[in-house]
Amino acid sequence: MKYIVSLQGCNIGVGLLDPSTAEEDINLAHNLFNTHVNYNYYNGVLNFASRSKFYRFLIDKYYLMFWEPNKTFSQLLKKATNKARSVINTEVEYRNFLPEIYQYNFHTKHVYKWNSPKYNN
Repeated sequence: MKYIVSLQGCNIGVGLLDPSTAEEDINLAHNLFNTHVNYNYYNGVLNFASRSKFYRFLIDKYYLMFWEPNKTFSQLLKKATNKARSVINTEVEYRNFLPEIYQYNFHTKHVYKWNSPKYNN
């Protein structure tokens, strides 16, 4: 898994589980959508206004990764959209992790970088 998605009111939080791509995702989300990131949890948590904004972020990410000068916009967009859909279906877990974090911090009385025991190596 690369991402974990948690609903928080009308927004969503996307926990970045892959440390090798987290900084790239944070920079891209900030540059494209001026997305806020919380560095206290996982390898960062991106805050998006909706699931469709997260989906759009993935499409833009893969569009830039697949860009080639000899390809048309529609060819690249189709390839990026298919990859984003594949990532959402296989590399995203939907779990409301924010209550787990608050519960853990409440019981321990310490606030520090959260890494779910499920995702620790």
